[in-house]
Amino acid sequence: MERRFLTFAAAAQLLFLLGLLSSTLSINESKLQCRESERVALLEFKDGLRDPHSLLSSWEGSDCCNWRGVSCNNETEHVVSLDLGYRHLFDGPSTAWRLGGNISPSLLGLKYLNYLDLSFNDFGGISIPESIGSMLELSYLNLSNAGFSGRVPAQIGNLSSLRYLDLNSIYSLHTLYSDELEWVAHLSSLQYLDMNSVNLAKTNDWFHPINMIPSLSVLLLPSCQLKEMPTSLLFHNLTSLVTLDLSNNQFDSMLTSWLFNMSGLECLNLQFNHFQGSIPDAFANMNSLEIIQLRKNELHGPIPQSIGKVCNMRSLDLSHNNISDNVLPLAVISAGCAGDTLENMNLRSNGLTGNLSDWSEKLKMLSILNLGNNLLQGSIPPSIGNISTLTNLFLSHNMFNGTLPESFGRLSELTLLDVSYNLLSGVVSEVHFVNLSKLEQLSLASNSLAINMSSDWIPPFRLRFIGLSSCKLEPKFPPWLQTQKNYFIMDLSYSEIDDTVPEWLWTLSQEIDMLDLSQNRIAGNVTKLKFHVVHILDLSFNNLDDPLPSLPSSIEYIDFSNNLFSETLVPFFSEQMPILSHLFLSGNHIHGTIPASIYNLLSGELPGCLGDLASLAAMNFANNDLSRQLPGSLGAYSWLQSLHLDNNSFHGQLPVALRSCTLLVTLDVGNNRLSGEIPTWIGESLPFLRILRLRSNMFYGYVPHQFSLLTSLQILDLASNSLSGTIPHIFGNLPAMALAHKPKERMMEVLQGNVQTSVGFYGPSGYADSLSLVMKGRELKYSKNLGYVASIDLSGNNFSGDIPRELASLYGLQSVNLSNNKLSGNIPANIGQLRWLESLDLSRNNLSGSIPSSMSSLTSLSHLNLSYNNFTGRIPTGYQLQTLNDPSMYIGNLGLRGAPLENCKANEIYNGTQLACGGEIDDCESEMLGFYIGIILGFVAEFWAIWGTLLLCETLRNRYFVFIDWLFALFVER
Repeated sequence: MERRFLTFAAAAQLLFLLGLLSSTLSINESKLQCRESERVALLEFKDGLRDPHSLLSSWEGSDCCNWRGVSCNNETEHVVSLDLGYRHLFDGPSTAWRLGGNISPSLLGLKYLNYLDLSFNDFGGISIPESIGSMLELSYLNLSNAGFSGRVPAQIGNLSSLRYLDLNSIYSLHTLYSDELEWVAHLSSLQYLDMNSVNLAKTNDWFHPINMIPSLSVLLLPSCQLKEMPTSLLFHNLTSLVTLDLSNNQFDSMLTSWLFNMSGLECLNLQFNHFQGSIPDAFANMNSLEIIQLRKNELHGPIPQSIGKVCNMRSLDLSHNNISDNVLPLAVISAGCAGDTLENMNLRSNGLTGNLSDWSEKLKMLSILNLGNNLLQGSIPPSIGNISTLTNLFLSHNMFNGTLPESFGRLSELTLLDVSYNLLSGVVSEVHFVNLSKLEQLSLASNSLAINMSSDWIPPFRLRFIGLSSCKLEPKFPPWLQTQKNYFIMDLSYSEIDDTVPEWLWTLSQEIDMLDLSQNRIAGNVTKLKFHVVHILDLSFNNLDDPLPSLPSSIEYIDFSNNLFSETLVPFFSEQMPILSHLFLSGNHIHGTIPASIYNLLSGELPGCLGDLASLAAMNFANNDLSRQLPGSLGAYSWLQSLHLDNNSFHGQLPVALRSCTLLVTLDVGNNRLSGEIPTWIGESLPFLRILRLRSNMFYGYVPHQFSLLTSLQILDLASNSLSGTIPHIFGNLPAMALAHKPKERMMEVLQGNVQTSVGFYGPSGYADSLSLVMKGRELKYSKNLGYVASIDLSGNNFSGDIPRELASLYGLQSVNLSNNKLSGNIPANIGQLRWLESLDLSRNNLSGSIPSSMSSLTSLSHLNLSYNNFTGRIPTGYQLQTLNDPSMYIGNLGLRGAPLENCKANEIYNGTQLACGGEIDDCESEMLGFYIGIILGFVAEFWAIWGTLLLCETLRNRYFVFIDWLFALFVER
């Protein structure tokens, strides 16, 4: 719909020009005889072309006026039109049969040519010939997307009769540019100018030459890398302008007033720029305006109510800005004359607040209403059901509450309904859909809605998109789903289904894009799954069991993780899956053996051949019972970016073939029995590695110095191995950990040369890698925020020596764990530079000295453990440290004093642990020393007072032993 609005005025102008040109042309082929000189010129032109499909096979004989694409004037018999646009010559799907080669100067022999179209051919990046500027009769020139590159020749400015010029390059693999547009000012008759995707970045003044053409009706300059917008004009000469498209450039100024002085403008497209400030109130002056596109800018402030006075407006797109306004102005707009014509209103992704009211029903022609991703609240007004023309309704990602209005059932033209991600509750029944026979896309996801239909209900619609994630679908699969044949996408995740998977589910549609049944309690097996085409299949977190089905070659994404699969898997991962990119089988109990005759992917081991999976980008086999050595065939997956093999029983060394996976971003082989030294090729061959997790294995030796080459590394987990040596100083050369504010990028995006690759976006929320990390003293799982985590965990090894002070230069670190090693020396004095540090664990080492005062600058710190070291002196105070008042984080340091150890009670028991709060000889420690000395002296005095007397006095000694004998005899008698 938006594209139709955008091109409306341009198409109308084109039809006008073609009509004008047709008055000078006559295509009465039976009577015309072309002139010999022009026939020869055309043949010379053809000789320079490459024509692999013989599109110009009719170019033979003497009558060139009957040749394909050639038209002559009926009276003069001169060639006046050469229409060789690919879309006119060939109407098939192939792109290999386009015309190419060179443009012969023989075209200059066609002195009366006024129409030349070479669009959508492939001239392989050659320059536009300057000789075109000598074809002075041209009034129509179309070179769009024809494979030309280089500088646009200024000689085109000689074509004073030119009315239509199209240099659009948006679909071309080659780039046209112009460093000045003075030549445009000489095209005094020009009415249509399209330079889409022509690079004008070096053009100092792009607007002044264009402003010299009063006849210009259509100006299309999107994606031209323009930066400067004139703030004011001495005179405004574009009085005939109907369509203005400056979208997808780099303007970062305010919206200038002259833009709103063009009273005849019908289409204004300024989307995908960086325009700032508020939206002017000058729309009331633009009575002819039909299309306003300001999407994806940085505009703020209110929506001008003057828009309601634009009586011809059909499309208003202010989406993806910073408009923070109450929706009350929309009532004023809908009450104006614009309410009688507006068909498309898109205000998505702003900061609109307040409640919806009955203003929407005043929009008599409204077809598309998009208010998604705002801050709207309250109930959805039932009056929306009165907009009989509505076809698309987007209210997702707001804070609407209450129930879904039953009046929606009256929207008989509705094809799309999206109210997902709100706070809606209550029951959805048949009455909500009673007249929605045209509905194709339905999304009620992420609400608290209960879908309660009678068992014999037959829906009036046939859905292509079914989005019911997080809705309550009863324990059983809803029977009405059986009628939704030929769906394209179905998402029933988190919908509380507790049922055996019905056989009919696999036969509803033979060709689907996505089926998501994850996070339910679905039992049974999936042997009846017989899709001819399926791209995304997510059955994770259910109770499904063996066996697994065979899958078609179209599969791209498989997630069967966290089910009950345990037997040897049938060969559904075979050489017939050339585009499989995501494979997740974690959290099962897969074991057994592999038949040697087939390509099984998993059983009791990873086989040496995993089939032809050349497109594999993400692989997760974590939490299974897999064993034996990792196969070297893993190195065959050159596109692999995420590899999770953690929590299995793999042993042996990391296969050196993995160095061929040069795009790896995540390598997680933690909690296995892998051994050997950490290979140096990890640093040498994996330049994009951001996550390296080798935790809980049997690696030994030193950390390779080649790790300094891992410039993208954000998470390093080498804990619980047998590594030794010192912590390398080169850890200070990990620049990704030094970024205090991570860029807004997905963890899985990788830049390889000039090619951006990604593990992908699938389903409503997209794929996000996940990882379990020990932080803040406990294991935490990160997924969507993983791309912003930076941590180092070297705990549970045999590292010795000092903590390198270079670690403090990794300003973005959030967690550092060096506990349970043999480190000595002091805590680096510059540790306070780690302003984003949330967790620091240095416990159970041989560290000594005082705790640096700079630690009081760690304002983000929420977990600290310095226990069982040899720290002395007073604990620093101030800022965040004062909130960390758990004495257990300092236990085992006899020389520490101060809060939270300030009570200093000897042998105090805290949480079952004896605290040591002694240290240097101060007042507290003197009291403790006197206490211990008193105990010793008292014991000595009592000892000698008793035993010394007995030793020196014989009479007392005899009486003492007689008394002891009497007690013993008395005890025996009893």
